[in-house]
Amino acid sequence: MRPKSNSIRDKTGGNKTYIIHQLWRTKGECPENTIPIRRTTRDDLIRSGSIKNYGRKSPPPTIYHTDGVQTEEVHEHTCVYVDYGQFHGSKSRISIWKPNVLRTREFSLAQTWVVNGDWDTGLNTLESGWQILHALYGDKNPRLFAYWTGDTYQETGCYNLDCPGFVQVSRHISLGASLNAFSTYNGEQYDFLLTIEKDQETGLWWLKFETYLIGYWPSFIVPKLAVSARKIVWGGEIVYYTRGQGTHTLPQMGSGHFAEKGFRKAAYFNSLEYIDTSNYPITPSPQHLEATVTRPECYNLMVGSSQRWGTYFFYGGPGRNPQCP
Repeated sequence: MRPKSNSIRDKTGGNKTYIIHQLWRTKGECPENTIPIRRTTRDDLIRSGSIKNYGRKSPPPTIYHTDGVQTEEVHEHTCVYVDYGQFHGSKSRISIWKPNVLRTREFSLAQTWVVNGDWDTGLNTLESGWQILHALYGDKNPRLFAYWTGDTYQETGCYNLDCPGFVQVSRHISLGASLNAFSTYNGEQYDFLLTIEKDQETGLWWLKFETYLIGYWPSFIVPKLAVSARKIVWGGEIVYYTRGQGTHTLPQMGSGHFAEKGFRKAAYFNSLEYIDTSNYPITPSPQHLEATVTRPECYNLMVGSSQRWGTYFFYGGPGRNPQCP
């Protein structure tokens, strides 16, 4: 399948001499009429704790009791967004990094959220970007991922192809597979164009990585997104765990450095666009973006605009530091 309609224009971020792809492609590629699916191993299931939990997020806040000690799962966000509109999708270029994430179940990511509904009545989201999540993948490499939920992360939805929902059509891109390059501090910078776009004629929500159409989410799995999205969010998220009253580690977000460090040192999103109901991409001005920074002493962001990058923002941080105990 291919989408019936496309955006009027499709920027790819200028001339790029280095093509981002995935490590598995160094060993070959899938034949025509097949798709790559990351193999689920016994170790994957053991790390998840149960088959039921495998490939799924926990609805925050989540509290566990193990060995008589209370453990709480804490989410922190550094994001910008447009809200209370009617949107048919999103485009942005997302820089790739490999932040330090110490614990198995903690994670760090950069992604786009396409959202309708709310927490109380049932949040519907489509999500994609890169993440580091040892509990799911067994290592700490940045990996391309997709996620969805139709009920605020309660019973529906999963990562990648770990449950029925997302329909893959590409034989070139594997959801959950490691990316072949990531940015380094004061060194080479790598990013990719990510698009989530609703097809006017079929109602399917298509996911595109650079110029590759990966596949689509059918609208019936996210009924509140059947017509349009209310909100588009871009940014970073981390999860860490606190045990009792003791100290805890905080995963790095982005490059592990604060936004004011700027290019080559801080992580970024650029070429931000939302797609309107005519399927036309529109660049939001920095003044029209809202921001959410849950702990600015740990992670922050800075929004700007330029002729080359359009609307952009730097974001991230080290987590624990003297101001972020």
